Amino acid sequence: MPVILKREAIEYLNKVLLLPYIGTEQDWELELANPGRLEEFLIYYKSEPLSKDIKIALMSLILASYDDHLNKKNLSADETWEEIQHILEPEKETFNELIDYWSVNGENDPENYFTISPLIRKIRRD
Repeated sequence: MPVILKREAIEYLNKVLLLPYIGTEQDWELELANPGRLEEFLIYYKSEPLSKDIKIALMSLILASYDDHLNKKNLSADETWEEIQHILEPEKETFNELIDYWSVNGENDPENYFTISPLIRKIRRD
């Protein structure tokens, strides 16, 4: 089950990141994921003081963008994953629901989980 993101956090990120939000997105982070802006999203995350709700919404966008990146480049991981991992690991409690969602725990058939799932599962175990 996807994580429920706070509307205020989504609206804030739409404005500051100039996202092409139209208001009818059902899965905001999946629909607005953009692998080409992944580095920008990470820089913003690391450089701005963010509330917990905004951190969760932005990390949702980052993870969806990274999953798209892996799929487009046909990769299993790259140096960008290390950056994401360094954010997730110390704040596992904050991102617990996201980690659960993206890990698709208990699913072993690659056809039924995300490309990013094996990476997220390692964080979940640590």
